[in-house]
Amino acid sequence: MPAATRRWFGVATAVVLATTLSACSLFSQTPDPGLQQRVRANLPYGTSTADAESKLSGLGFACSKRQGNYLDESGHTRNAEHFLFCEERPGAISFTCLNRNQVTAVLKNGVVSAIEVTRGPSCSKP
Repeated sequence: MPAATRRWFGVATAVVLATTLSACSLFSQTPDPGLQQRVRANLPYGTSTADAESKLSGLGFACSKRQGNYLDESGHTRNAEHFLFCEERPGAISFTCLNRNQVTAVLKNGVVSAIEVTRGPSCSKP
């Protein structure tokens, strides 16, 4: 491939990536109205890990077990030994970043001890 073509391709790729990644910040960072109420109504403190995953799946979330840092509803970084990170499943296939509703269920002794409902960027494929 000639050098000019490689250079043009590199510039075009950089522009597309910058536009796609910056688009995440243009979407709402606030969870859907009523979502916090629905999550908390279906996921009381003391719910087992398995029941929490099942209930959140029924609300349209896909969960994974994690440990370490997460963001709370105020946007502050918190740390937990164990938590479920659940992200709203997309309704359509997309290959760009989207902001999705997210639930973090902090686990202590195998049960839910705290719940954070947020909205943030997801750049993963569905």
